[in-house]
Amino acid sequence: MNQTDHSSKKNSYKQLVAVSVGHFTNDFFAGLIAPISLYFALKLDLNLTQQGILSIVMLVFASFFQPFFGLLSDKKGKPGHLIISIIWISVWISVSGIVNNFYLLVVVLALGSSASALFHTLGSTTAVSLGGTSKGTSLSVFMTVGGFSATVSSIVGLWIATTYGIEKIAFLMIPGCAAAACMYFLGIQNVKIDTEENQKNGKLAAKEHKKEKLNMSGRDMAWLVVLIYVSLIKVLSGRFIVTYGIQILTIKNFAYGAVLLTIHLFGRPVGTMVGGMLIDKIGDKRVFIIGMLASLVSLSMIGYGGSILAAIGVGSLGFSISFTNTVGVLMSHKIIPNSQSFATGIIMGIPGGIGSISMMIFSGIADVNGLIYSTRVMMIPLFIATVLTYFMVYRRKKA
Repeated sequence: MNQTDHSSKKNSYKQLVAVSVGHFTNDFFAGLIAPISLYFALKLDLNLTQQGILSIVMLVFASFFQPFFGLLSDKKGKPGHLIISIIWISVWISVSGIVNNFYLLVVVLALGSSASALFHTLGSTTAVSLGGTSKGTSLSVFMTVGGFSATVSSIVGLWIATTYGIEKIAFLMIPGCAAAACMYFLGIQNVKIDTEENQKNGKLAAKEHKKEKLNMSGRDMAWLVVLIYVSLIKVLSGRFIVTYGIQILTIKNFAYGAVLLTIHLFGRPVGTMVGGMLIDKIGDKRVFIIGMLASLVSLSMIGYGGSILAAIGVGSLGFSISFTNTVGVLMSHKIIPNSQSFATGIIMGIPGGIGSISMMIFSGIADVNGLIYSTRVMMIPLFIATVLTYFMVYRRKKA
């Protein structure tokens, strides 16, 4: 390896650290509000409906807006915009702690959450661009680092709110902006991604780029719908167990449900990392099939097993359901190769939003027939998703 190649590889590592630090920071602030929503309710005297509105607003702007920001990123996005995104979410989410009006709080959280939609689409495309021949590993590092933020934001947010008062979360904008500065000094703004090349090739290239994007076959659309469905069921299954896992284990007379749920949550980023690294070793199809089969087995253990098997199922589902996170994003890039940020927005934003809302269906089933029955019903769409994974590998034909 010559000196130029060594320097280029070193810069890529630094830039991958930069975008991963940004992902951790983004998801830290995106996950900060939910655990401390009670303190907003106490401060502003919010009823349950108003608390629900806050959750829906953040969900809509952070998830459903991802395809829109993905399209915008494909046309105008540059990695340097990720720095602005981190500053934006750090300031607005931190400021929410000193807001004294419900309607103003809705606006502030909407503005802050919109940055998360931008970061996930442009950030994942940037991470893939840094991967070279190891795109799976690069993207899995990006996603794994972000995955660890959920636990940290809950701990930090609750500690500040209970010890110093919710107003003091305003000081969190300082480390948030420091993370943005770190990204700048690590050179995230110097990353070259495909969309930038398309922007530089002039009007003719832009027209060709647009033509290719619009030339999506029925096969393309079919696979994209399947991929969205599979991702949606993964989100739904994972959130169902996070919400009701402890109660299910209590019903099955297992006394350490909180411990198993903690193992489940920590298993998620580990699963993302391992699955992403294996893509470069054994291929995306095998990773997808292994992950979905393991998820189905884990959920079967929860639904039909005794106390020990159900506990193993809850603990292992976090790893298995996240094992295919990276491959899902990379497959969406193959289906829409000229709009990778848009593809990421579709595969992460739409399933994330619909999956959260769909929780109400299975919660309703649980109210009528019990949590165990609802878990067994959830195995049906997960089984269908698992079967579909066999056909999920898609290689776009080159002209």
